[in-house]
Amino acid sequence: MRDNLPQQLPAGDALNQMRQIPAISRPGGDAVAQVIKSMLSLFSVPPKTDAKTTQQVVQNHLQSSGLISQPRANPAASQRELPPLQQQLGKLTDLADQLPPQAREQMLTLVKGLQARSASHQATSLQNWQEMPDGSLERQYRLDLPIRLERDRLEDSEIHIQQRKKPDEEGRFVSQWSIQLHFDREELGPVDAHVSLQQEWQLSARFWAEREETTRLIREQLDGFQQQLGASGFEVEALQVQRGKPPRDTRSPVNHRLVDLHT
Repeated sequence: MRDNLPQQLPAGDALNQMRQIPAISRPGGDAVAQVIKSMLSLFSVPPKTDAKTTQQVVQNHLQSSGLISQPRANPAASQRELPPLQQQLGKLTDLADQLPPQAREQMLTLVKGLQARSASHQATSLQNWQEMPDGSLERQYRLDLPIRLERDRLEDSEIHIQQRKKPDEEGRFVSQWSIQLHFDREELGPVDAHVSLQQEWQLSARFWAEREETTRLIREQLDGFQQQLGASGFEVEALQVQRGKPPRDTRSPVNHRLVDLHT
């Protein structure tokens, strides 16, 4: 089955390869290039941007990729309308017929890889609440968020967003959010982050980096990061960084009240 299914391609990798197909810069490929440009603006974020812009991009990505449903005035129409990502991929499939045979085959392979990646994220994401053995409720979303670098080159980051509701002492459900982020940039190496948010404002974060110089760089930024979080209204319970890889299950929040600059 694995051999017969399309190979999954992260969004950034697929879009990078699409832009490198020589035929899209020739007559007949202008429409293809325009669709790819539109996807770049929809599904990627600059490396240095403000929190509000990043929040909007992530929200648009969740809605555009079909991971969450957006209410519409006409329910019957919403059943027929595909999410924007699938619409764009459908356009690329149609426009691929205008390309030379080799370029057309390349484009169709990349579209299938991106569709397979999107389908995988939809299959592993839970739009509805799932009841857990301990009585809590959980839902989660997985997505790729490409980061635009020089000359609009993209590098992928993977995001796993999880919301869990647990009953408090009075039986009311209280939300706990966790976000896991992974990226692997050439100059930094693999980096993972786990952020836990409780009561909407109590925040803990832990970072892992496989390179010593990257670990040191993150550690040097922790004070400034804590100040930014405090200015945004968060109570920072813990910031930690260590060298290595994260454990397989990093969902447990960090409960110590500290800023660990020496781990």
